[in-house]
Amino acid sequence: MTLHKLLIRFLRLLFGDFNGVQVFLYPMTLFYWIDTQSFLNASISLFTIQKYIMPLAVFLIVFIYVAFLVLKNYSALFSSQLPHPEAEKTSFNLRVIGLHKLLLLVMVVLGLIYLLAEFLKHFYGIALPLKIIYLVLARLLSVLLILGYSLHNSWTRPYRQQGMSIQKADVLLRKDYRENQGPYLLHAAAHFLLAFIFSAVYNLIVLNLFYWIFQIIGVSPSLLFVSKSGYPSLFYNIWVLCAALMLSNLLFSPFVKLGVHISDKLHPQRFKAWLDAKHAETRQNV
Repeated sequence: MTLHKLLIRFLRLLFGDFNGVQVFLYPMTLFYWIDTQSFLNASISLFTIQKYIMPLAVFLIVFIYVAFLVLKNYSALFSSQLPHPEAEKTSFNLRVIGLHKLLLLVMVVLGLIYLLAEFLKHFYGIALPLKIIYLVLARLLSVLLILGYSLHNSWTRPYRQQGMSIQKADVLLRKDYRENQGPYLLHAAAHFLLAFIFSAVYNLIVLNLFYWIFQIIGVSPSLLFVSKSGYPSLFYNIWVLCAALMLSNLLFSPFVKLGVHISDKLHPQRFKAWLDAKHAETRQNV
């Protein structure tokens, strides 16, 4: 097996399908792996004596989030074939451009919400909880993006495996969706439901089973943040956050594989092939 094939498989393991959604549905599946006291100390330091590097911290967190989504699509759209077919390159480029367009729209919406909040505060004395609103919107958007990309990549996979770009696959997908809307909605419901169920199960395992195991063996799995001032500390803490994310995704990956395997039983293309076979069998019996 070549190094490239190993890399693709590793990326699919960490970022494939709906992996990562558990972090936004249940943040403790991420922060369980980080020492609570060190995280609080670093956060307090960042909001007080290190306020001057707050914009950089926000930029780095957003950068990690965008890189996470890009890697998710990279692992889904690129095969282990080298050199990559032109259709795969086109698909990936279109997906990255679309992602940045979406993020630009999100920034505009957030800016409008901020202007609305300032307007209400200035003229009517109504103070909107912007921090809570932004946090809820960020989690909601992240969950929808992860599940949306996962579902769309699954629906276009049969077309892409035939050598089509995602642009051509979308044309055929829309046509097939209009003709077979029921199977697509059924698969989407199963895909989303299994993602929520397995995320909840994983959260319970992290908070209970893992805690019990580490308590018995007397080992702490917590990664430490540093609260010292300066850019090196900030970059180190960002690296710790990335390590916790990858560790959470790695342990969640078996649940993702199982969830996708179950939901693929209702995949529209597979369901359509089963119906065609049943209809052919009925015609033969008649």
